[in-house]
Amino acid sequence: MHNQIASFRAALDARPVSRYQWLILLLLALLLVTDGYDAQVLGYVVPALAQDWGLEKAAFGPVFSANLLGLTLGSLAVTPLADRFGVRRVLLCCVLIYACLTVLMVFANSLDTLMAARFICGIGMGGAMPSAMALMSEYSPPRLRTLMVTLAACGFSFGGAAGGFVAAGFIESYGWEAVFLAGGVTPLLLFPFLFWLLPESLPRLLRDAPPYARLSKVTARMLPDWQPPVASVEQNEKEQGSKLTVVELFRNGYARPTMLIWATFFVSLILLYFMISWLPTLLLESGLKLSEANLVTSMFLFAGTIGAIGMAWIADRLKSKVRLLSCILAGAAVCTILLGLNHDNPRYLVACVFAAGFCIIGGQLTLNAFVSNFYPAQVRATGTGWALGVGRFGSILGPLFGSLLLAMHLPVQQIFFFCAIPAVIAALLIIQVRSPSEATPAVTPDHCGSEPARDGGQR
Repeated sequence: MHNQIASFRAALDARPVSRYQWLILLLLALLLVTDGYDAQVLGYVVPALAQDWGLEKAAFGPVFSANLLGLTLGSLAVTPLADRFGVRRVLLCCVLIYACLTVLMVFANSLDTLMAARFICGIGMGGAMPSAMALMSEYSPPRLRTLMVTLAACGFSFGGAAGGFVAAGFIESYGWEAVFLAGGVTPLLLFPFLFWLLPESLPRLLRDAPPYARLSKVTARMLPDWQPPVASVEQNEKEQGSKLTVVELFRNGYARPTMLIWATFFVSLILLYFMISWLPTLLLESGLKLSEANLVTSMFLFAGTIGAIGMAWIADRLKSKVRLLSCILAGAAVCTILLGLNHDNPRYLVACVFAAGFCIIGGQLTLNAFVSNFYPAQVRATGTGWALGVGRFGSILGPLFGSLLLAMHLPVQQIFFFCAIPAVIAALLIIQVRSPSEATPAVTPDHCGSEPARDGGQR
């Protein structure tokens, strides 16, 4: 199978991007817009919901926790199923889960029902993002893979930001129910197009017996004259390795890079979620008005999207992607320190927030794309899902870390100094990641299908 996948990659890399590949990118980006919207929607709805139900906002803490627990479980448990039974099949199930549960939240009448709905919804959302990124990675030409995966992943950030505009426009006129309804109905409207147009993952299609009828339908739309090299079904099954796809992340020289990647995600997401959670509060302490603080925080998110697209474009032109990632994360540390030094200086504050967003969010999205390309094709969703799943524990710790620093009544400048530490650790961890192909090119499965000479074995 590895020869067949390598042949497919080489054929993709030799041709212009087909209309069908752009269509896959558009569909997966739209899917991730709905995923990002549903992931953030609770934060926008809670103030209105608390008022309507006569509860304190703090009472919704367990609902947020249940959602994060669901997201973590989805990333860790659902993605191995995607590699085992087909990424497309599992991705479509995930979309149905979070779409239907978000619609059902319209009828929630207690904290317990809302908590249960958000937990199950989180499982669907946690499985959807890594599966979508793995599928995009599968059908992108190697020369543009980081860029195309990052463009799809930007849909998630865009969806999260869009939730704020929808909430602002809908809650006063139609109530909080309308915000949940929009989040559930949109993916359900998108579902028929996903079902009709998304292809199954390549390793899954290659498990069919020759002449690979399902695969030929897909390749006819992007590589009309490509034929897979001959390989027996038994050989393909044998190359699948362990039926427990998580085990494959620790075999054939992948154990050390896997641990380094997980540690990088853990510390980088501490910083990212600290900033997302506490930046408006810290800016208020610096003397900004609430509207100004919210506007500057929005710019932080916007800068991250620009950063991700720019860095992904550069990454596709570099042999060593880990060096670029290490530089971005080191840049995130420097920008965080500068933000602390200039927090009360309006002239430089906006520039510092923009630079911090560019490096912190841009770096995280590029890191996501890097991991979706790093592992062999048959465990790609699992590799991405487990990195994001382990990182979720960092995303839970980030806001707690922030509340601890605020409770100590430290100066804002010192708080930002402390927050630069995770970025420095992440930069030191990611620079050590090496693909097994550097040591044993003959043994290693095709990672991304591009030649070792192009990528230097570092993904």
